[in-house]
Amino acid sequence: MNITLRYDAPAKPVSIDWRWTGFTPAKLLLGDDMKQTFRYLGAVPRGGVKYVRIHYLLELVSAKNLGTDEPLYDWSKLDEGMDAMVENGLIPFFELMGDPSGFFTDYKDPVQAEAWKRLVRDLAIHYTERYGRDEVESWYFETWNEPDVGWWKQDSEAFMIYYDACSEGLREANPRLRFGGPGTAWTLSQRLRDFLSHIDNGRNYFTGETPRIDFLSVHEKGAWDSAEDIPVSPEKMVTMTRRMRDYMREHHPRLLEIPLMNNECDPQVGWAHTHSWRGWPFYAAIMAKCIVHHFDTLVDEDGVDFTFLGNDNGFIGGWGQRTQLTRFTRKGGFETDHFTLIKKPALNLMTGLSLLGAERFPVSVEGDAESTFALATRLEGGEGYAALLCRADNRSRTADREDLTLRVDGLAPGEYTVAHYRIDELHGNPCRTWEDGLPNNSVGKHVPDASLLAAMRARQELARWGEMEVAEVGPDGALTVSMEFPLPSVHFVLLLRKEAFSVPGALEGLRALKYHGLDAHEEILLTWKPPASRTVGDHVVQWRRDGGGWEDLEHPPLLDGSFLHVREPVPGGAEYRVRAVDYRNNAGPWSEPVRA
Repeated sequence: MNITLRYDAPAKPVSIDWRWTGFTPAKLLLGDDMKQTFRYLGAVPRGGVKYVRIHYLLELVSAKNLGTDEPLYDWSKLDEGMDAMVENGLIPFFELMGDPSGFFTDYKDPVQAEAWKRLVRDLAIHYTERYGRDEVESWYFETWNEPDVGWWKQDSEAFMIYYDACSEGLREANPRLRFGGPGTAWTLSQRLRDFLSHIDNGRNYFTGETPRIDFLSVHEKGAWDSAEDIPVSPEKMVTMTRRMRDYMREHHPRLLEIPLMNNECDPQVGWAHTHSWRGWPFYAAIMAKCIVHHFDTLVDEDGVDFTFLGNDNGFIGGWGQRTQLTRFTRKGGFETDHFTLIKKPALNLMTGLSLLGAERFPVSVEGDAESTFALATRLEGGEGYAALLCRADNRSRTADREDLTLRVDGLAPGEYTVAHYRIDELHGNPCRTWEDGLPNNSVGKHVPDASLLAAMRARQELARWGEMEVAEVGPDGALTVSMEFPLPSVHFVLLLRKEAFSVPGALEGLRALKYHGLDAHEEILLTWKPPASRTVGDHVVQWRRDGGGWEDLEHPPLLDGSFLHVREPVPGGAEYRVRAVDYRNNAGPWSEPVRA
């Protein structure tokens, strides 16, 4: 098999944003496990997970006097959830979904329509006062989730009035706030057709003007809800999206210019059904294939202004649920005081994707083109180049290994540090460690003991593959790398120019938070802001008890700004500090210590 990355061709922008997750219901925001999840997500380098989309946020709001000019709101629970996102650098993709205090039963009632507009306006004003104008202008606001299925209880006329009320409420608070929808679940459902007609030919309920829309959102997934492990298909997502575009071209050609997104592009409908592949490297590989396939088809072939491709996988659950971390509890239930989290390959993928740059270049594949995909990018600031390579068949149990020759053309001559990362059966796959360790290393059914948890954590980071290399690229600008390329797998290749290296700066934002864990041990989650430079390949973590010296804590190489220290109880706590180390072993200064 041969893959060629052609950096000697014209560049195109990396225009699809995949830094996305979501979940339901909003009350999960109030749990310690979700707040810890947000700390892990916010620690992915370079904002590798940035946007969070949550259903039923407005169920966390209670209100009185909604039908009057002087409503009274209790924002406290929603504030708690929003604070957990914002403090970790995450951006709400805010669904205007929910019914505060059960007031809104019929948006065709003028009193309720006006009350909803006022609620949305007051919501936007409240968060502008809480976080500042710049922060809230970075958010996206969206309609009720999937109004063409059971989440929406009223008819299309009511939905259009609701839409206009959202639009006008946001505009009154700040005309710069972005708003769109409708996030429909069925390709060309009647609700979507009605919505397109309203946007194109209708009139705003409040102003009589043409309704505004800043983006068009739909949900196309790779397979229907099923308890069986049926094949999943990114190709189906593209086919259904093209069918919608064909309809728009025939009936609403003006709307083809609206930025388009698929903000629930999950491989399969249904987050809670247990599918073992969601804990395996296959999940990461099929997500990567989905990204590249959308670039190859909708962006490059069709010229679509396709903006977001988001997985709805921020739930709390086990290996087989649609989550980015696996949650264990002492009794296997959803108690909130004793739990621990393990990273899955799906989260490691987000770390790997954060290595990529903002410009992309053509790629050619020879051999197994049906399941092999690549994305070649150039890094900002002259740092070098980064590429994503993946093999993913749509059936999760297909597996083989082939030899790959990777040829890179068009590099700037000079010396490069070459670093590889891989997600496959043997790399970054803590689920296999868990499968191999039970039941011998457990304290009960599906509950790992301390030794098995430690073994999983040793394999939960994005894993380096092979030895670090230094390569000299001559005037021909070519480099060739040989490797084994398993199916399924995801591989990231970094080519970092010698001139890009300097001593890393001091780390910022080090925080420490203590949790109960599963047993008598204390769990200290450390998080910090990783450096923006891709030249940093690890972080050194140290701790000291009172009166003692600093000691290194053992861990695999850390790209993320997160580390969990499991320790015997330490009365009075201890101090921690962290510093960054680059691929040439240059170490930055220590952070300011924190105590926990």
